[in-house]
Amino acid sequence: MKRNTTIALAAVLLLILGTGGWIVAYKGYKKYQARQNQEFRYEGTMGKPAQGFQLDAFKRHLLRDDAIEHVIVEQKLVDAWGLDDLEAAKIRMRSKSDVNLVNAELKVSYQDKNKQIAHDILKAIVQRYYEQLQAAEKDQ
Repeated sequence: MKRNTTIALAAVLLLILGTGGWIVAYKGYKKYQARQNQEFRYEGTMGKPAQGFQLDAFKRHLLRDDAIEHVIVEQKLVDAWGLDDLEAAKIRMRSKSDVNLVNAELKVSYQDKNKQIAHDILKAIVQRYYEQLQAAEKDQ
């Protein structure tokens, strides 16, 4: 082969390898970016509701201001989320919380980008609800 042909083939080979490298790097970057925006959802079952159960009323009761404030202060969520005040944390917590009735079972869920925070918030919300139930039973 002539010298010019060898140089041209080497240049084409380098171009192909370089392009392949860029494609692999780009796909890896996109995969990494997709994981950064991933939110973790924790879900718990609270049993079967009684006759006449109202889902919206239960959700309002579960996510009342005083119950949410207690969880926010206990978990130090204003600092963890980098928010300015308690009201912003309340809005964020309500938007990420969900209560559903699936197959005659009551399910409560919470999602967040931080897996541990999502788990701790859901646990604290449900625990606070059960504490309020026990306090109401003692009062009667």
